[in-house]
Amino acid sequence: MPLDRIPGEDNLYIGSAFVVSQDKLLDSHNISHILSVLQYTNKEKADIAAQPHSRPRTRIFVDVDDVEEEDLLVHFPRIVRFIEFGLKSGNKEDADKDIEERKGAVYVHCAMGKSRSATAVIAYLMWKHPEKFRSAEAESDDSSAPRKGSQKYPPAVAEDALRRALALVREARPLVEPNPGFMRQLVMWWRMGCPADSPDAVERRPAYQRWLYEKDVEESTRIGRAPGRLWFGDEVEASKARDAAAAEDEIEEAEEEKPVKPGQNYQLRCKVCRRVLAGQNFVVPHEPPEIVEGHPPPAACNHHFVEPLSWMRPVLEEGALEGRLVCPNTRCNAQVGRYSWQGFKCTCRAWVCPAFSLQPSRVDRIMVNNAAADGANSNPYNIRSPPGQSKV
Repeated sequence: MPLDRIPGEDNLYIGSAFVVSQDKLLDSHNISHILSVLQYTNKEKADIAAQPHSRPRTRIFVDVDDVEEEDLLVHFPRIVRFIEFGLKSGNKEDADKDIEERKGAVYVHCAMGKSRSATAVIAYLMWKHPEKFRSAEAESDDSSAPRKGSQKYPPAVAEDALRRALALVREARPLVEPNPGFMRQLVMWWRMGCPADSPDAVERRPAYQRWLYEKDVEESTRIGRAPGRLWFGDEVEASKARDAAAAEDEIEEAEEEKPVKPGQNYQLRCKVCRRVLAGQNFVVPHEPPEIVEGHPPPAACNHHFVEPLSWMRPVLEEGALEGRLVCPNTRCNAQVGRYSWQGFKCTCRAWVCPAFSLQPSRVDRIMVNNAAADGANSNPYNIRSPPGQSKV
């Protein structure tokens, strides 16, 4: 029942649950703090606290199962702060020992020391030593120099960082293998900039909120019901705009960024009243299936798929799986499209799920300058443009 030490200067160990009851083994490695990343019942925790030990140790529990759907990401700030505290605080009761023996030592475990504990250790390493895992792509760009809580990396860099961190942990414990769900969460953690400045640092990130929404949509549609959680992309944008200081540090996933060249931005507006329904940054791209020889080519797209937006709230809160989308202008109420949480197929044969479609026959695609698209509506009174003029 070994304790495997992570390579580096810190006394950070990883292993299984079988070790935590072996006081002599823990003492031999000067373990001062224990992080248990697995499900314990309240009775089991009480029994653990009542057991006599050869020396006091600080221990916390992160109650999660080893399944892909489990949300371990939300616990990362607490995990990395505890490990850092344990490594720095040391064994203060051992004042008679030399400096090396008084250094803190943290043991991280799950059931088998394979998935959950490995995920926790990797999350810590990525937060503590980002410079070790940056790829050559990031190192070649001075602007991407790491800064805890705010660095941003492209998807390829994030995945490469995870591979490097995983390889380092496997040097200590070759059997470690975080489940695929935890691997995706570690990629998100890196792209967010490993935020751990507060216990709710991850919860406040739009990328995390969107991920929760997508999880809820997937789970809900699987059982044939509308999701209980609603997420609106434009509300996130509005919140960031209201707080410029927070927006400066707000990190979104790289693939969510949709840079638009000057003069190429557009809005989707109701044909009847000219109400702006969606900007280009909220349009969901989709790709038609590949052309198969002997089959007719896909038809042109007859849908503008968009993210769920706040003006859809009244109809979505009704809890139906599908329905119509109407213009939010109460003086108009024209039907502008339809939605389905379970998705549907575009005329180009691409499947989109969930699907929020604005129909080209009911909305206009209006070219606008970037200032009008990013800021307030340049036509606040919804005055219809003269015939033949599409620019606002």
